[in-house]
Amino acid sequence: MVAAYPLTAASVGTTVTTGKSLTDHAASEGTGHDCSVMRVFEGKNVCEKRLKPSEVPVQDFSRQQRVVPN
Repeated sequence: MVAAYPLTAASVGTTVTTGKSLTDHAASEGTGHDCSVMRVFEGKNVCEKRLKPSEVPVQDFSRQQRVVPN
């Protein structure tokens, strides 16, 4: 049955694996942004700016944090 609908099986597999459909991936590649149709239901734009690796905020966990008791 799955072989009869390869595009549907691929789409379902992609959505389950990445949380985005094949259309979302195609739109992301075409626009250079991160696109997901599901954002519409959250009241957000379908496509958002894709951050470059240098723009991703990173928290430094190499320093020991001081815990203050209550």
